[in-house]
Amino acid sequence: MSDLTTAQILGAAPVMVDGRPNIRTNQQVSLIAQAVADNLPSGALYRYHDEYVTISTIKSTNQDGETTTELEKRPMDPRRFTTWIEQYMTFSASAEDPVESMGKNMAELILASDYLRAAVPEIAEIMPVRLPAWGVGPKGERFLRILPAGYDPATRIYSAETVAWDANKVWPVDAVLRAMNRALASFPWAEKSAGPITHIRSASCFMAYMLGQFCRHLIGRQPMILIIGNQPGTGKTLLAKFALGPIYGVPNATPFPKDDAALQKLLFTKLISGAPYVLIDDLINLSSTTLNQYATSEAISDRVLGGNKEFCGVNRMQIVSTGNNLTVTPDIERRSLIIDLFDVCKSVEKNIANPLTEKVFSRPQWRREMLMALWSLVWHWNEQGCPSVCSASAMPSFEGFSEVVGSIVMTAGFISPFTKRPATTDGGDVRGNALERLLVALADKIQPATPEAPHTQLTHLYTVEDVMGVAGALGLVDIICSGKNQNQSMGHQLRKLKGRQFVDSSGRVFTFGRREDAVSSQYNVVILSEPRM
Repeated sequence: MSDLTTAQILGAAPVMVDGRPNIRTNQQVSLIAQAVADNLPSGALYRYHDEYVTISTIKSTNQDGETTTELEKRPMDPRRFTTWIEQYMTFSASAEDPVESMGKNMAELILASDYLRAAVPEIAEIMPVRLPAWGVGPKGERFLRILPAGYDPATRIYSAETVAWDANKVWPVDAVLRAMNRALASFPWAEKSAGPITHIRSASCFMAYMLGQFCRHLIGRQPMILIIGNQPGTGKTLLAKFALGPIYGVPNATPFPKDDAALQKLLFTKLISGAPYVLIDDLINLSSTTLNQYATSEAISDRVLGGNKEFCGVNRMQIVSTGNNLTVTPDIERRSLIIDLFDVCKSVEKNIANPLTEKVFSRPQWRREMLMALWSLVWHWNEQGCPSVCSASAMPSFEGFSEVVGSIVMTAGFISPFTKRPATTDGGDVRGNALERLLVALADKIQPATPEAPHTQLTHLYTVEDVMGVAGALGLVDIICSGKNQNQSMGHQLRKLKGRQFVDSSGRVFTFGRREDAVSSQYNVVILSEPRM
């Protein structure tokens, strides 16, 4: 009996011929595995972190009607393999027997075979966009190139094209700097008084952070990034995501784990998954041996949770953290690029025209333009002959980052991102709120000018003892001070608020400072404006 329909027999419909190769299952498993490996199309399956994966892209439409593309990496297990493999080949016991589905047991044997392992390319890293990498010429010379979309055998990197950007277009450096200056204008850099953005140490550190991710294939390990604000609302998390947005879209932030064991679990899980970064938001403290280990170790080894299997992987993951008033230990400081944000006013009450939001990071057009801007800075450095403007010794343990990224940043006109960090200020948590209440009370004690006393100065000098008296009356001493010497502790906390502006209970803006020339600690409160009506 013919399997053809009547229409096909009469020639009214085409006869569809199955072009898939047929694998015989009535033979040794090794031969079946070899046949599967030989007939698997190039790019269908990859090995990644000792497991098989498939890689594809998924298109969707966002709320603004823009088409966005996301990278999808799916692990291959025996259950999935039984149906997935059928798009490429069929299986039957003989030519006369009907086509059959591969069983789970057979799938397990094939996935465990050396034949398949040898035939499937191994991936070292999976990236959502194409990034620069080094190429080697016929005479061994090094040159700069952009990785192709898909798998690159030379680097073993798979680059998806979630954002298609044109590497043939290069913008002038001054145009890139103007664009970056506009984009970053609302962030309160701690050294803003230094002048243009290229002269600001924290802005230079930010550019090194951003270019470090863009140039990750050109360098080795990257230092930890710390973004420290003097109070809530300075834009720490937004700035952290800004640098990651061009490559990864809207990045995910993880709250600070409750203890070091939870932190170790978080970082190891991210490492196993191949995450290129981990963003820890609202870091509470930096006294962690786990952070030190992940910041500098080239490889991490640990036991996989829920089993006895041990995983040892190359550590290419950059740790990015944000926090208020963090005390940085020497071990952390030498492993980190630290970006300081300092707002003299109360950040949460600021009114910013056209504020930057995370929504922009998901827009393909913004990501495309930022990728081209970063590439323009890299290409400008390349056109100069890739000069080592910044020494590899500028940041020990991160020599590749120092020499390549530091030189790109400085060739663009920025000061060195490894410029010594000045002392910064604190405030903003429970203690910070108590300090603010204390300063408001000090300002409230300064009486405004009256017809009877027209020459009253809207300023007052307080000693630590004066301040302790006001703090005691408010019940704030135990909240603000720690240690045996409460006066010394109070002075330490007050120094952190030097230069800040606040608003007293009548609406007057005032500034707080310290008398540098005083023999004993004295603090000046100066009223800057009239009461609000």
